[in-house]
Amino acid sequence: MQRLNYWQFPGFENVYLEDSYVLAIKAKASVEILIEAVLTENHPLYASPLPGEQYCYRQMTIKFLSPQTYSLVLKKMTPIPNPDGSIDYGNIDEFYMNDGKYYMDGEWGELTIISEPPILHDLDYLFVKNGETTIAIHKDKIKSVEWKNEGAIALVYETNSGSILSLQVDREKDWHGFATALAYIGEDGGYGTEFSSLEELSFSKIEQFYPKLKAENIKAVAIDFSVSAIAK
Repeated sequence: MQRLNYWQFPGFENVYLEDSYVLAIKAKASVEILIEAVLTENHPLYASPLPGEQYCYRQMTIKFLSPQTYSLVLKKMTPIPNPDGSIDYGNIDEFYMNDGKYYMDGEWGELTIISEPPILHDLDYLFVKNGETTIAIHKDKIKSVEWKNEGAIALVYETNSGSILSLQVDREKDWHGFATALAYIGEDGGYGTEFSSLEELSFSKIEQFYPKLKAENIKAVAIDFSVSAIAK
């Protein structure tokens, strides 16, 4: 199977991950990677960079919903301080799909996962296609989201001018918009489970799992998750 780079994934066309920053990772029956994403000029939420910044940044989450299996290795974490007092854990150096698996790596670690296509989730907006144009709909402006038929969702929303519009989000035509709409109405699926007695794993919690070890001795934390293993 031909290798596909992340910018060829639905919904990832207008972000630049090599200069985006990983802020946290949560891993349980789904994998979520919080990032400070670099938006390119064609992104519907693009704005001129703030004073002192090179890019337009926005916090977003890369979500892998209902994975069949994944291997996550978090390398020794060295928080990188930023001028505003925040911290991050480096960039995403590679993110691609090959032979039915998604691969991601950077200073923070490595992820190999078999899953539905990832979605780029925004806390405030849904990104859906209206014809050939991707539009950003603020979630506070959504009036209703409901199943229209198999593989389609009816969306009614208010525009900035106050008009009420509706559109149909089709799975085949707009996978990313369909998946984010499903996540919005809480029907994104998933499996309720725990592994190693952990409900989630994030950088801020690593030290809790190693109370008797010095931080400089922690080289990596590895997690393997499989739906088939928990289904037995």
